[in-house]
Amino acid sequence: MPLFAKKKIDIKSQRSQTALSQNETSYFGKNLTIKGRVSGNGNVIIMGGFDGEFNLRGRVKIAQPAKIKGEVKADVISVNGSVEGRLAAQQRLHLDKTARIEGQIVTPKLSIAEGAFFDGEITMSGRSAQASKPDAADAAPAPQKPGPSGPDQK
Repeated sequence: MPLFAKKKIDIKSQRSQTALSQNETSYFGKNLTIKGRVSGNGNVIIMGGFDGEFNLRGRVKIAQPAKIKGEVKADVISVNGSVEGRLAAQQRLHLDKTARIEGQIVTPKLSIAEGAFFDGEITMSGRSAQASKPDAADAAPAPQKPGPSGPDQK
């Protein structure tokens, strides 16, 4: 049975490598300016400039000196720097006291520290599309039954 034990070890090893890669953190230094599209899995701390589209399965921290122009999509977004564009967080978004946002925010959970600046539109998209639509019973009034004072009385 050593063959099965080896497979278990290999599977365990692959899982830990996958978990490790999802927990890795990449840094965009304050002296970097990046233009274009960035996507992937993991965590990112942005300290420099970014102009374009950012799509990440993980956490994004936009640090104090960062200046972002474009769209940032991630599971969790934390902002200390400046953003001009759209922020879309799947789980939650936090604006720290030094955050400066001009644009649109889409997230199910939002926290804003005192001192943060925001000018734009917020969409809280925590519920599914089905849950946000009224039920047919709620949308249309129930038919009224004629009674003693109804129109059928003569």
